[in-house]
Amino acid sequence: MTLTQTARALVISTACVLFTTTATHAQALGDFAAAKPVPGDPGMTFMVVIDDAHVRVLRDYAEPGATRRMHAHADATYHVFTLLTGQLRLTVEGQPPVDVTAGQILTLKAGVNHTFINTSTVIATIVEVFGKAPKTP
Repeated sequence: MTLTQTARALVISTACVLFTTTATHAQALGDFAAAKPVPGDPGMTFMVVIDDAHVRVLRDYAEPGATRRMHAHADATYHVFTLLTGQLRLTVEGQPPVDVTAGQILTLKAGVNHTFINTSTVIATIVEVFGKAPKTP
């Protein structure tokens, strides 16, 4: 199985987790008003959906025109970026910008610097899935 196939399988299995109702559950779409501001990035908010020993799932919201500054997730072993609503221009350091439309799933290299801007007229909703390295005893 290739990295892309593995990432897609992970997103599908994560989506199954996100839409189930178990003792530990969450929703991929949720209450925009409950999201917290991203410090230093006006118009950007986020929510931690799941954060356990193996995976962290964030739900991000970008208001029209909002920019998420260049950043990286240094602790991630993999990064799956799923745009649910809106349209973004995503720039990964060292690569040309790409336009991302609702429904697209991208895999980013672990720890890579990236930035994006909401190029649509609606709030962009993003679900990000990060793998975590196993903790050594």
